[in-house]
Amino acid sequence: MSLDRRSNLLPHRFERASRFTFARQAAALGAAALLLSVAHGALATESADVCPALKQIVAASDFNHLRSEPTARLPGVAAAEDCRTTTNTFDCHWRAHWPADGVINDPLEEMGADIAACLPNVIHDVNTPTRQHFVVTGMDRRVSVTASVVAPNELRLHITR
Repeated sequence: MSLDRRSNLLPHRFERASRFTFARQAAALGAAALLLSVAHGALATESADVCPALKQIVAASDFNHLRSEPTARLPGVAAAEDCRTTTNTFDCHWRAHWPADGVINDPLEEMGADIAACLPNVIHDVNTPTRQHFVVTGMDRRVSVTASVVAPNELRLHITR
């Protein structure tokens, strides 16, 4: 076989090999994208339902009635016993079961961001690594919302009127 004929076969081998490598890489990339979207969807479902609960809690005229309402339960709160209520105070402790979402690095910051995004007429007046404090005005009353760290990944939400 002449050198001329061998040089013609070489580009065809590289072309076939690169097509196979490209196909493997594309399949791996597609699988990784699918896994990330499933994981993100699982995280979003666990932490996405915090807004309706927060709105219902803050709007309640008597916090005692919230103990029996499942729609007022925050994500990660396992049972009504994790929350203490009086007429004017709502106090919950729970472990943050959701990990950071890639944008916000810790559960307290994420809870603070959720409070700020979910509640109308909110003023964020304290922001420390262990405490987030908000004041919600309107409806002829002032509501104080404090999210704080009790222990690693353990949060406390204290709401008073």
